[in-house]
Amino acid sequence: MARATAPSHSQPLKSDNCVPIRPTSKLGLFFWRRRMWFESTFVLSMLEPWEKVLLLTIFALLFVLISTAFFKYMPHHLLFLRRRAIYYLWGQEGDERLLWQWLGLASGESASTLVSAGSAALHKEL
Repeated sequence: MARATAPSHSQPLKSDNCVPIRPTSKLGLFFWRRRMWFESTFVLSMLEPWEKVLLLTIFALLFVLISTAFFKYMPHHLLFLRRRAIYYLWGQEGDERLLWQWLGLASGESASTLVSAGSAALHKEL
């Protein structure tokens, strides 16, 4: 069985820059390593330049759309989840201050009035 041997010298770089040249400065080396990691992770090194631009444009557009939807929708959804949690904890939609008192976060006069109002509401249910 014949065994293939590796050439003892490296191949010269082609004139069309197929193989990226490693920079010598530290900042250039940092960004070059990040680029090589990104291209090898998402297999962009096998694509042609116009395919890379198209794919990265699609990724950027999707990222912008998803992040915009997240930041516009999430605050409303968190308020909805808080109302649902109060409903599931107390069995009815009621004053949110009861939840704060139950968690021990209410203080002062409002806490004492909430205790009496909350106990009255609980006795009414039972």
